[in-house]
Amino acid sequence: MRLLARILPVAGVLPLLGIALGLPVLAGCDDAPRDLRQWEASDHVQPSQPDPGRTAAEPSAPPDPETVRRAVTALWLERCASCHGAEGRGDGAQAPAQIADFTSAEWQASRADADLARAIRMGQGLMPAFGSLINDRGIAVLVDHVRGFGPADSGDDASAADAVE
Repeated sequence: MRLLARILPVAGVLPLLGIALGLPVLAGCDDAPRDLRQWEASDHVQPSQPDPGRTAAEPSAPPDPETVRRAVTALWLERCASCHGAEGRGDGAQAPAQIADFTSAEWQASRADADLARAIRMGQGLMPAFGSLINDRGIAVLVDHVRGFGPADSGDDASAADAVE
């Protein structure tokens, strides 16, 4: 009984305390927001001149040839070798019955770099288009990679990748 006598006075005060603290909060809900105006584009004006401290850094130097070689080899193995084979002989695991052998001098001589780039970008025959997946620089280094499967050329050092830069 003593416990009950101690709890009842506190229990009777709690609802009154809740009401006393809650009324000011509820009374504030009727107040209109202080600054509720329509958003306008001028609220987020862009500076007319860029902040020199926040401009983009100068582009870095082009990657070294070994980095490019590793990257194009990885791209070739990921996107091309399943049909064209790791060595470009047209002997990939998913190759259709007749596919070009890029190691053939005759085949290499029969195609211009622009033809190869177009085939990579837009697809040709059973080959899917890769233009939405590989940018122009990537396509250019792939063309150079395909040219590398052929016999040594006649000394023309220009490459498709150089033309893109």
